[in-house]
Amino acid sequence: MDEIEEVSPQELKSGLRKIRRRRWYFWITIMAYLPAMLVALRSTQPNQAVGIVFLVWIFFLIITVALLALVRCPQCGNCFHMNGFLFRPVRRCFHCRLHLTADKQNSD
Repeated sequence: MDEIEEVSPQELKSGLRKIRRRRWYFWITIMAYLPAMLVALRSTQPNQAVGIVFLVWIFFLIITVALLALVRCPQCGNCFHMNGFLFRPVRRCFHCRLHLTADKQNSD
C-alpha cells in the first residue's frame, strides 16, 4: 500500500470530508472539557459531578481519538494520522503527504 494510486476527484473529496469531520469531533471533544467541568463544579454535589463528567469526557475522547487515528487516506489507503504507533492530528498524510484540503485546492 505504499504506492500512490490515482483516485477520482469524488472519492478524494468524500475521503477528505470524512477526515475533516472526524477532526471536528476530536477538537470539539477537547474544547468541551472546560465548560463541562465548570457546569459540574456548579452542581449541588460537585465532587460526584466532576467525577462523572470526567469519566464521560474521557470515554468520548477515547472514541474520537480512535476514530481519527483509524481513518484512512483516500489516496494511499494508509491511516492518515498514524505513523507506526505515533498519532498526531496533522494536516498532511504521513505516508503520501496529501493535504487535508487538497480537494478544495484542486477545484479552484
